[in-house]
Amino acid sequence: MGGRCDPPQARFLTYLFYGRITPRMTVHRRITKVGGSLAVLIPRDVAELMRVSENAPVRLSVVGRQLVVEPEDDTIPEASFQRAFATVLRRYGPAFEALAKHDQGHPLPARMRRR
Repeated sequence: MGGRCDPPQARFLTYLFYGRITPRMTVHRRITKVGGSLAVLIPRDVAELMRVSENAPVRLSVVGRQLVVEPEDDTIPEASFQRAFATVLRRYGPAFEALAKHDQGHPLPARMRRR
């Protein structure tokens, strides 16, 4: 099974963190060099799902080894988001760490297993 969430759980987690259900899409790309930087080209259909276009401002965040690209919008001020996210991590951090280890093939702690 590889430690992956089944679709209902993944959809719930997406809703929990983003406040909406988003279509599930995985695209594989290669990193290319542009000038002195590295780039990943975003396919048009992914850009449409993200509601971004050329020259749109985006926010890049590194979470572990994952790069998160999200449109910059003013729906939630950055400082408010940071405080809210810090609160979530304080409360659920150990659970997130256990789930991340589970994704890497480690067993879940007994208290997190389904009964």
